Amino acid sequence: MDWIGFIKSNWQYIASVIGFLCAVYMYVAHDRKLKNLQIKQLKEDEDKKKQADIKCNAYRSKSNSIVKIVNAGPSNASNVRVEILDQDKLEGLIFFHEIWGPYDLINATNSVEERIALCCGHTEYIKLKIVWNDDYCKDRETILNVQL
Repeated sequence: MDWIGFIKSNWQYIASVIGFLCAVYMYVAHDRKLKNLQIKQLKEDEDKKKQADIKCNAYRSKSNSIVKIVNAGPSNASNVRVEILDQDKLEGLIFFHEIWGPYDLINATNSVEERIALCCGHTEYIKLKIVWNDDYCKDRETILNVQL
């Protein structure tokens, strides 16, 4: 039998089979991509649950500014070290403690506070480098610019 004749007489069936096979292939490929995306998203969610998220804010109490170091993440932060950057350039600030930390543990959604006395003409911002350990990673760090 002639192949060309067979194709001419059965082209509608051949096109249907090719279309069906392409649809099955696209379904399997899309399903695989979707599963990989879901696995990636689940891993990212698990990683976020292991991370502490250190933030800072400051508020005034009379002539003092209280700097609050907050763990806003779902995991505990341990061995939290705070370094005041450019301390020699700061003016009009009197630190109650020259060295802040290290704090052994800041539980999730908890905080620690440090006081700064404010004098006339004080610097408006203080830059802090904070390094901590959590369940996700050791020695995670952030640099924060806190308005006094």
